[in-house]
Amino acid sequence: MRGWWWGPAAALLVVAAVLMYSGLPNVWTRWLRQTALRRWPAAGSRVALTFDDGPDPGYTPRLLDALKACGVRATFFLIADKALRRPDIVERMIREGHEVQVHGMRHLLVPALPPGRTAEQVFTAADRLEERFGVSVRWYRPTWGLCNLATLWWIGHRRRGMRLVTWSIMVGDWRKAGATPEAGARVLLNRIVRRLHPGAILVLHDSDETWGSEAGAPEQVIRLMPMLAEALGKRGYRLCRLSDLFVPQEVADSGGWPQDAGRGRRDS
Repeated sequence: MRGWWWGPAAALLVVAAVLMYSGLPNVWTRWLRQTALRRWPAAGSRVALTFDDGPDPGYTPRLLDALKACGVRATFFLIADKALRRPDIVERMIREGHEVQVHGMRHLLVPALPPGRTAEQVFTAADRLEERFGVSVRWYRPTWGLCNLATLWWIGHRRRGMRLVTWSIMVGDWRKAGATPEAGARVLLNRIVRRLHPGAILVLHDSDETWGSEAGAPEQVIRLMPMLAEALGKRGYRLCRLSDLFVPQEVADSGGWPQDAGRGRRDS
């Protein structure tokens, strides 16, 4: 006959298992700052400009216009399901020298996913992007920046050569920061400048479809691009793709950046 303690003990075991699988990995990556790439100080004056949650047909093409006008190339962490529905936008990203990496198959809460669904978020999504667009996907940024034990296990063992990346600068751009897009862009710029540091990884968003996002918020991100490029340039910084952070400083200083660095195309 089971003792009175069996029920509470079983409940504690369940809670411990949930914390181990869903909670502790995020303490490890977000608070202890382990495993995931957050910054690359050796990059000096370079700042990686990255975007999550796209592509979005209402915002991403205009964001690409703004980046092109500024002469800036960025890294886009894509939702694979959305990318496959709008291949024209992704093909334009690649054509214009931007880097395409994976954010997930869909925008799901990874800590709540079992291992099989987690693998779909990381590896199936990466495979779909590679197969459709001919890119080499090696960086995974989990949705909301949250992972689980399965993610850490696979990334830690370098399954498929994937690496985990988060950010060192986030400024709440998924909510409107001002009464108008221009005012919001100025607020975001001030937040970024206050947090600026060598080798930073800046995350912004080019979609308002994600839970918690405010409708129309990406408008301020589009307006931000010329302001950001100018402000960082005046401070001696340069916006770049994630992979450009790892170009040797002397090569970056000489202007000899590889033309396809960050595009991630596979060898044929």
